[in-house]
Amino acid sequence: MKAAIYQGIGKMTVEEIETPQVQPGTVLIKVKACAICGGDLRTFRHGHAAIKPPIVLGHEIAGEIVEVASDVTAYSVGDRVIVAPGIGCGTCSYCSSGWQNMCYTRKTIAHHYNGGFAEYVLVPAGGVRVGNMNRIPNEVTYLEASLAEPLACVLNAQEVMNIGLGDSVAVIGAGPIGIMHAEAARARGAGKVFLINRSSRRLEEAKSFGFDGYIDLSVQDGAKAVMELTGGLGANVVIVTAGTPEAQVLGINMASKMGKVCLFAGLPKDQPEITIDANYVHYRQIAIYGAFSSAPRHNALALELIRSGKVSAKKILTHLVSLDEIGQGMDLVTKRAGLRVSVAPFLDELKDELNEHSEIVVIK
Repeated sequence: MKAAIYQGIGKMTVEEIETPQVQPGTVLIKVKACAICGGDLRTFRHGHAAIKPPIVLGHEIAGEIVEVASDVTAYSVGDRVIVAPGIGCGTCSYCSSGWQNMCYTRKTIAHHYNGGFAEYVLVPAGGVRVGNMNRIPNEVTYLEASLAEPLACVLNAQEVMNIGLGDSVAVIGAGPIGIMHAEAARARGAGKVFLINRSSRRLEEAKSFGFDGYIDLSVQDGAKAVMELTGGLGANVVIVTAGTPEAQVLGINMASKMGKVCLFAGLPKDQPEITIDANYVHYRQIAIYGAFSSAPRHNALALELIRSGKVSAKKILTHLVSLDEIGQGMDLVTKRAGLRVSVAPFLDELKDELNEHSEIVVIK
């Protein structure tokens, strides 16, 4: 099969490798679409302590099951599925309570196993056993389904914060993750949703989603603008999807009394700390949350939000590249040329789907 092999920092080669062989308990998937995550780009540009090349990256996978082991009964050849990449042990307290993303022995596709930037991917027996595959509804295309994994991470964070009816929600970062957060918050019943960004171009492109306010940090004081939009109260919920210390501090400073702030994006490993006014947090009774990855149940819910149209996957997925052109896909993500970019190892097989995605830019 053809695969894009991450060989080390800044180096990826597309080459022929052996197609994975089905072993007891495993499932083989023909990859129809695999979106490029910011984490894939960071690994490609800077490396990752847990990822040892050579390996196939790509964990936002949608595809068709083409072979199952004889002892697998829960899935069948022909099933259209997405894959939740984080595989928990299935027995610890976190896994048992539905928080597999917190499992201490968690293994990850594209970290510990080859991922989806390839024509085929093998789902390990542990992932099959604990239900890391979710079936794609008939109304959802493979292209849309390739956005389910990042949306699942969004839903994990929003569940932790328990966004509720009437909440005012400020999202810092107008990239695909920020837009997903804003749409998901609106779907949960948020009263007002504000999108905040330091790039006026990205903010302008996001206006088609129809949020309640758009704040351009290049010309506005973000905290002051949110206070004005909320009658001086601040946002009940702030979600920081930009991975900078300045964005995280800004998020805390625009929160209301008893507000909730989610530090959704991590910080660079050489600058992982921020300085905050602890008294501001203390006297305003602000809660600060972390959020990491997702559980398979979040992936199932993500598919439903895409199916219902409450999250506009067709608008968020802006570019599609063939496997041979994955380098261009990485460049598009680097330059923030669009929103989400997906890789299609069998691009010619998606002609019918592309008719439903008339605005998508295809590079092959």
